[in-house]
Amino acid sequence: MKKAVLLFSLALLASCGNQTKKEAVSTSETHGHEHPHPHSLDENGLAPHTENTIHQYAPTVALLNSIYEGDITPEQMVQQGNIGIGTVNHLAGELVAVDGVVYTIDAEGGIKVAPQDLESPNMTMINFQPKRTVTVENIESYEDLTKALQKYATSINSFYAYRIKGEFGYLKMASAHKVENEDVSLFEYLDTRVMYTRENIKGTLVGLFTPDYLGNIVIPGMHFHFLSEDIKLGGHLEDIKFDKLQVEIQEVNQVNLQLPETEKFRTRELKQGAAPKATAKQNGK
Repeated sequence: MKKAVLLFSLALLASCGNQTKKEAVSTSETHGHEHPHPHSLDENGLAPHTENTIHQYAPTVALLNSIYEGDITPEQMVQQGNIGIGTVNHLAGELVAVDGVVYTIDAEGGIKVAPQDLESPNMTMINFQPKRTVTVENIESYEDLTKALQKYATSINSFYAYRIKGEFGYLKMASAHKVENEDVSLFEYLDTRVMYTRENIKGTLVGLFTPDYLGNIVIPGMHFHFLSEDIKLGGHLEDIKFDKLQVEIQEVNQVNLQLPETEKFRTRELKQGAAPKATAKQNGK
């Protein structure tokens, strides 16, 4: 199946990025919270592009135009990376990829390995090879987590991929439920999502930070999906609390955008609009 591919290469500023990074590493190492990984890096501390690319299937703006059907399968997803986040066609569940396996998350948070005939309208994958591990403490909210991770950003204009493993004191999550009206607006649909919570649960969060200027390509801001250790529960992260966990981080400076071949995507004019943030609270709810 032929795919149209649009390649965006994001150049990073060497001098100020390097200086900021050196300061961040120095501060973190002083307090014993940083554990650099011994990978080959370029002059900006980034991995080569072949190791350092986000693979985005369908731009966010397609969802904003009520295009809820795509044609990428789990087999194709894992060819592009080992972790990822996305949703199922017709918004009939969320997706999370962990360790090269794609899982579906139903409306109540139940987990299943994604069937091979599943298709998605929006999926983000990356071959996760973290270059930093930091310790984050005393997280009492999603906002706390965002602020803590932003301290380790060496460029305000880069992508960042994250993986957090361990026991979480509290998680508030949501999942997608199938749309009844295929033309319903995304913001109207998001208002109907059901939230659920868990306490003292072990598992893995995988996520991505996307700067706002790329919000019509990839969902902007912090965006995390969860998979429990026993592979029984998952969800789109809405809120969080934990005492102390390590966070693996990879800065990413390239995105590969793959366009759907579906009829609706090929024929519908894509009108620009404000992209939704990852959580209901960020969207003013």
